[in-house]
Amino acid sequence: MYKRLFSGIRMGSLGLFLQCIISIIFSTIMDRMVKQFGTRMVYLASVALFPLMAIIMCFSQSVVIVTVSAALTGFPFSVLQILPYTLASLYHHEKQIYLPKYKSKEEDAAQLEKKHGFLKSHLPGQKVTYQNGHGGSLFSPPVAGSALCVSSPCEVSLIMMVGDSDTAAAASRGICSDLAILDSAFLLSQVIPSLLMGSLVQFTQSVTAYMASATGFGLVAIYFATKVIFDKSDMAKYSV
Repeated sequence: MYKRLFSGIRMGSLGLFLQCIISIIFSTIMDRMVKQFGTRMVYLASVALFPLMAIIMCFSQSVVIVTVSAALTGFPFSVLQILPYTLASLYHHEKQIYLPKYKSKEEDAAQLEKKHGFLKSHLPGQKVTYQNGHGGSLFSPPVAGSALCVSSPCEVSLIMMVGDSDTAAAASRGICSDLAILDSAFLLSQVIPSLLMGSLVQFTQSVTAYMASATGFGLVAIYFATKVIFDKSDMAKYSV
């Protein structure tokens, strides 16, 4: 019994080692693969490969096939470590296209700046000189065609903070926040199933249930992967 246990541990360790090697190999050529096949094809292929390998490991009785299948999961692992962060960078690089909510918030901020810029730039009672040379207090009626003062970036941020909390939140959110969300989601996707799968294996008295659950989650991942926006054409399709 102990001989089989140690043999299983050695083969499992070998599978994890080969998975790391495959992941390193694909990580080094990821840029070439994306240029050759496109981001969508590489991403969807990696997501579809994982449940396929899980199904093979569920039904195969060969140690070699199971080890090779475990090693090939290094490809999805490398893709999930690279492409989601690449897409997040693309979204923020062209935020006017991929983040329409941010665009609307910027428009709201511009309107607030025009509305409050004059009041924020001058204190009550301060003299204002217009283009035609007319001088008056802050509350003097403005001359038609006069140019209102434009507030500084610091004042714009103050207006955003005071005037519209949603606009301020949108402006303060950057790429680091989204990358942190990706990191947290990736880590939770490993921790939460690990907490649940142990009880499932004990209940069923079989590790096949573990792989069957992994297959089910992989199929769900395929569905959501088809909803990912990879380029501008996807944005136009989902915005209709």
